[in-house]
Amino acid sequence: MRQIGIAIACVILAGPAAAELVEVKLTPGEAVDKRFTVAPGKFAELCSALQRGQVVVWQFRADAAVDFNVHYHVGKGVEYPERRPGISDANGRLTVSVEDSYCWMWTNRSTAPVALDVRLNVPNR
Repeated sequence: MRQIGIAIACVILAGPAAAELVEVKLTPGEAVDKRFTVAPGKFAELCSALQRGQVVVWQFRADAAVDFNVHYHVGKGVEYPERRPGISDANGRLTVSVEDSYCWMWTNRSTAPVALDVRLNVPNR
């Protein structure tokens, strides 16, 4: 019985669902499709290490508005090749200028979960 009480306490202390970060390897000619459910006040992030000169074609659709960006880190700073607040769908093309790990990130500022479908693709050269 004590173990059940401890397990329940751990679930309660864990609080709402955590943000989600997924690392993927982008391979030329293959698409990465991902579905997220972004909890209220949380974010989802899809990241990949990319080489200078690589091109990534991306698109997403959410069932409600989210804040969206593509970013990478430079020391303690963050660079944003793409940044769009309050949108529910978008697409674009990222040409990598700095070799780094790039992240596509969606933040849910609403009070309800948001379903999100994402596709990243590195075209064959």
